[in-house]
Amino acid sequence: MRFIKQTYYHFAYLASLFLLISYSYALPNIVLTNCNIIDGRGTPIASDMVVIISDNKIKKIDRGPYKNTIEKDMEIIDLKGGYILPGFWNNHSHLSDLLPDVNNILGSENTVSATIRAGRNAMDALKRGFTSLRSTGSRDYLDVYWGKAFEDGVFIGPTIYSAGNPLTAENGHGIDDYSWPATIPVNGKNEIKQAVRRHLDMGVSWIKIMADELTEEEIATAVSIAHKSNVKVVAHAAEEGAYRAIKAGVDCIEHGYDLSEKTLKLMVKKGVFYDPTIVCNLSAEYITEREDKISEIGLENDQTVIDGRILVAYADERSSERALRQRKILLKAQEIGVKITVGADSNPLGEIGLLEIEQLAFSGLTEMQAIIAATKNSAEMNGVLDKVGTIEEGKIADLIVLSDNPLDHISNIRKLEMVIKNGHIIDISFPEKQTNFWDLYFKEQKEGGR
Repeated sequence: MRFIKQTYYHFAYLASLFLLISYSYALPNIVLTNCNIIDGRGTPIASDMVVIISDNKIKKIDRGPYKNTIEKDMEIIDLKGGYILPGFWNNHSHLSDLLPDVNNILGSENTVSATIRAGRNAMDALKRGFTSLRSTGSRDYLDVYWGKAFEDGVFIGPTIYSAGNPLTAENGHGIDDYSWPATIPVNGKNEIKQAVRRHLDMGVSWIKIMADELTEEEIATAVSIAHKSNVKVVAHAAEEGAYRAIKAGVDCIEHGYDLSEKTLKLMVKKGVFYDPTIVCNLSAEYITEREDKISEIGLENDQTVIDGRILVAYADERSSERALRQRKILLKAQEIGVKITVGADSNPLGEIGLLEIEQLAFSGLTEMQAIIAATKNSAEMNGVLDKVGTIEEGKIADLIVLSDNPLDHISNIRKLEMVIKNGHIIDISFPEKQTNFWDLYFKEQKEGGR
């Protein structure tokens, strides 16, 4: 434990040297007036509302106009008809991963370099409306350390539910697929037991396993040890590995390639969540469809962002048949009652996270179902629905404000006006001279350049 504390403070000191700063300002009491509420529970929009935030909690929700009868020192903010939603979640995040890795960074960089990128990525995501992240794999426990840094206020960032290094079989997924020094190979019950216990000692919130190559005994061992410490298990899985993992007691399935109706029904029966990462299961036709639909809301185009997200999409391009199959699985899961969450897999977390929410709707879910996946279902999966995930009195004020109604068009989630994290209003602007994430990591650097 002493080693963990020393490592954390060393990490916090190193991070502060690089001035990865997000600014916020604290207010003792905030009143949001003249607003509409989409509370994340699927109820109809509440119009002409007032939300009072005191300390870090939603103190009162009422219909307007606001009348101050008790509270003092109130900062009253007229939202001019804006839409308040719970803060978004991205549940399949790899804070420092890059796909595509056009400059071959991952295989040769050190922990400090990866840590800098991870922190920048997470703080940028908060500025796009993601108040919570679940990390499904990071090298060197950097997700644990960044989560602690945000929790302690060293920097202002999202809440992170960390998993540390993923666990897989020898030569399993993540070992031989690409240069990513994160996944740990395990062989047999004893090795997976030791790996899970090491993760628990480091303070993870989840255990991430690559289930397809693991035996049911190995999966059950991981689940048993994790659950005894109130830590959940998430499984990267396709059919048949997903079925084995669900039988063994995992809490969530990632990707879910080729899931059968039999497996989906077992997920409903056992309350297993589904994080479909549909944004990384698109064909060329679906990528074009997506871009056409986003353009309908008339936002000013940022060609760097558009080119970047298309680059990321084609790095994960699927055949038309496979993309259609995954879309049908998503819709069947929703139809029979599997609880779906939002997880984007690729980076940057903010932009690709928004794409995942949009893609749920573009793939056939309603806008409301997509929002519930990004808010209520995500909080429930992480075991914190009593604290966040919906807009209710007494819950933590993790909120976003949009200028236009996302139920009219899901891409209105891009029209972000305000982010409130833990009762603090976040500065969502990006410094003028700060290099954007796309140019830093996805623009090919010439030899001898930066």
